[in-house]
Amino acid sequence: MNDVIALAVGLVLGALLAWLGYRGGLLSRSGLLAVVGLSILVFGLGGWPWGALLVVHWLGTGLWARYGAAYKRSLGERFTAGSRRSWQQILASLGWGAVLVVLHRLAPANISIVAAFVGAIATATADIWATELGVLNAKPPRVLTSRRSVPAGTPGAISPLGMVAALAGAWLVGFLGLLFPVIGAWIKGQSWSRPLLWLPISATIGGVAGCLVDSFLGATAQGVYYCERCEKLCENRLHACGERAQQVRGWSWLTNDGVNLVSTVVGAAITAGCMAWLAQTLIWW
Repeated sequence: MNDVIALAVGLVLGALLAWLGYRGGLLSRSGLLAVVGLSILVFGLGGWPWGALLVVHWLGTGLWARYGAAYKRSLGERFTAGSRRSWQQILASLGWGAVLVVLHRLAPANISIVAAFVGAIATATADIWATELGVLNAKPPRVLTSRRSVPAGTPGAISPLGMVAALAGAWLVGFLGLLFPVIGAWIKGQSWSRPLLWLPISATIGGVAGCLVDSFLGATAQGVYYCERCEKLCENRLHACGERAQQVRGWSWLTNDGVNLVSTVVGAAITAGCMAWLAQTLIWW
């Protein structure tokens, strides 16, 4: 019965958030369906403590996407009103988290899977916050590898405001990843796993590390193109203006979606590893 209720909650919340994202210009139709499907999957297999983290991620995405939207629209297709997120983009950021939910269902006693899921969501959240707020930095960002100053929105570039935003987003997910299971255990009158105490620190480290991996790959291996008509860098061979862009660096097969997927896997692994190490090393917890 609890599973049925969780599935219903996932359907209702997923449909509501997806519809708001679609109406707000953040999601395509395929993206809308992906959000609903992921919500049902995570709530149904993981319960509300897992699903609530997904809701927090989507709420933060919508909030920061609208913040400073007028300025962002002038930066390129990533921030224009027509840049609705497709199902591929949704799965690239959250697909690994969905896989971890399934693994948790198969091995519910494995606390490392819980930490990895929180780390995956923390990384995806850190990346979104860094992207949406970093472009508002007072000074132009710098490429992670060369420290060269580049226009806002350039793949692989970071800024102080973006890093602070990534830190805040990852910490928030880590803190809620601890808080929600504690509340759930308290409601059921059950005990909760003490290693989760290290989730806020671990998810912050893992989320920021995953975000930096994203920037490093964006600066080195991701396929980046240049539109001669608009005189702007872009992440797709076909620029938003309709002009065919020329590849200037990276591998054409490694897209931004691929970079996002790799970064969430790395962030999840680092979070799980950090929590396990802290729980075993700092015995006073």
